[in-house]
Amino acid sequence: VVPTAHAELYYLIVGGIGGESRYEKIFSEQTQALAQVAEQTLGDDLRVSLIYGEEATKTVLESKLQHLAESISASDSLAVFLVGHGSYDGEQYKFNLTGPDISDNELLELINAVPAGTKLLVNTSSASGALVGQWTGEDRTLITATRSGGERNATRFGEYWVASLTSEEADVNKNGIITAEEAFRYTEARVAGSFESEGTLATEHAQIEGDAPGRFIVARLRSLKSDTPKIQLLRDESQELEKQIDELRMKREGMGIDNYLNALQELLLELALVQRQIDEEQSVQ
Repeated sequence: VVPTAHAELYYLIVGGIGGESRYEKIFSEQTQALAQVAEQTLGDDLRVSLIYGEEATKTVLESKLQHLAESISASDSLAVFLVGHGSYDGEQYKFNLTGPDISDNELLELINAVPAGTKLLVNTSSASGALVGQWTGEDRTLITATRSGGERNATRFGEYWVASLTSEEADVNKNGIITAEEAFRYTEARVAGSFESEGTLATEHAQIEGDAPGRFIVARLRSLKSDTPKIQLLRDESQELEKQIDELRMKREGMGIDNYLNALQELLLELALVQRQIDEEQSVQ
């Protein structure tokens, strides 16, 4: 899922109310950092919507999503990031905003109304795991900081998620792109490691569900502006090959093992050759 001439990627970043000055500062920094990554990834801020602090009200959030529903087409992609506190009373999850909070049903209904063909929802809040199982479907990816609504402590997930988007280490295949899956695996490991280093039991266990987290690009380690037209074409080719590899793996059970391995080897070889061309082009910039 990538921004191209016929398909655009849109970001909506929401920083909820902190309640305490230290959380206000943390959430503000994280939302600003996410916005910077989004702008670098897209090359501009035209498709980046950011609301936080006093502006982050239910009315404003509803308005932003309704505007996106009117602006986005089925060929486009939407990534929504929620940074803040959440609550769960055993039946209903709410994301904490300035003024009235927004419930899980209200939030998901608004996102569902956006006609984007592929959607990503990353919820870094406490109790965010209450959304697991509620938002499923083709070309949807959900990432939550906790595994259930019962994990109600303030989370560390947002801090490490933001770090993953500029991390060379998170870029497992070294193609200059961070996918939702790469960011999640990096963040999951860092959160677990932080609790282990303190010798304390983890109070959050991140979850991911969906059929295409490995194809949803959440960040580029180099600005889109720095890519030459040739490099961009090669990147598009690389991403198309990665999509074909994912689709092939999903068909594995219906193929003979020899046919599957031969097809996989051919695609991996093509991908390696394209990546080599990208590396060569970048070395002469």
